[in-house]
Order: sequence, then structure tokens, then C-alpha cells
Amino acid sequence: MAISTRTRTLLTWLPAAILAVVIGAVVIASLAIQESWWTEENPAASADQKATDGSSMLTDAGFDYVNVEGVVRVRVGEGGLSATALGLPADGEKSAVFRRPVRALVAVGDDVHALDDISSLTAVARGDRLVSVTLTPDVVRGWSGALDYLRALAPEFGWDASQLDPLDEQLGEFNRSGDGDTFTASIGPSRGAAVEVTGTLVFDRASGATPVTITFEPAG
Repeated sequence: MAISTRTRTLLTWLPAAILAVVIGAVVIASLAIQESWWTEENPAASADQKATDGSSMLTDAGFDYVNVEGVVRVRVGEGGLSATALGLPADGEKSAVFRRPVRALVAVGDDVHALDDISSLTAVARGDRLVSVTLTPDVVRGWSGALDYLRALAPEFGWDASQLDPLDEQLGEFNRSGDGDTFTASIGPSRGAAVEVTGTLVFDRASGATPVTITFEPAG
């Protein structure tokens, strides 16, 4: 069937029209992004991103702000806000994997502990109280590196570093036994403080990777 002159004309300009629509959509999206909160150099936190005491809201919106600012702030123990004031359920938990490594500032009484290169956080609430905050450093360490990381933190958190000494032998026994996929060990918790801090490492038999977590829990 022969194609009319009008049809040939439509087929000629149709791809160009589609391209123009696509370009227009990209331009509009770019302008919207340029005006968005995400591109501000120092964006101001909204009420659903930062709590009344300056802590990070433990919500999707709060974690969005953490991703931009690069700092997550949380108070554990006495003086901290209720779980619901932080955006958590009274009984439940909330986890976040950050888009880039962030600095964690954990307030405990009059002290503030700073941990860098944190990749994720899990907060747990019970009875409208924040009962634990677990931080994961953004480093998948081998066994020796994981031990060295925890040993370096021992003075700050009041851990007895000698707790780590038997772990090499225990890991050897685990590898010789061939039982199980992972070997888990911990140091702490610290004692005599407003919170208890525990460091945990998990050795994976298949890969040798040994990720580390640091958990803060109110004492008592």
C-alpha cells in the first residue's frame, strides 16, 4: 500500500517531537532538582528530621538529613527523648543503611562518643524507651583487623582488652571443627557508666570477612 505525502511528513517530524518532549522533561527535572533541599550546601533540618534536643529523628526523613549532613546524632540513656518523640514506635525498631559513610555522635550523660565511617544504624524501642542503638562501621575487616579495631576502642568504652586474647584460639577451634558458617564473639559490655557498650564481630568461614558492630544500651 502506498504511503501518502501526509503520512511521510508525520513520520519525518514524529521522532523529533518525541526527542523534544524528552529534552523538555529533563530540563524541568533539572530545574526542580536545582531548587530542591538536597542541593543546598547547608540545608536546614525540618521538625521531622531533627528532634527538639538536636538528636537525629530515627525516621526515613531523619535519615535523609543524615545522608546530606553526614552526621547522625543520638542520645542513649538518661536525658534522652522518648522513642515516639524520636519518630520510633513505642515498641519496635528502625534500621537505616546510609548512602555514604557518616559520623555517629552518641551522647551518654555529659560525654559524647564519636565513631567515623558508619554505614548503618539500628535503633530498638521498648515501652516508649530507646533500649539500644547498634552502629556498623563501613569496613568489612579480616579477623585481625576486626580485633585491632575493637582493641583500639577499648580505652574509650572501658572494655577489658584481655577479653580479646582467647579469641584467636577459639577461632582456630571453630575452623578445625568445620561446624557452622560463622563464629561470633564480643567484648564488653562496659560497666559503671550510664550505658553499656558492647563490640561484636562475626567471622564468616566462607569469605573470611569479619564485620563489626558497636551497640549502646542504657545501663540498668
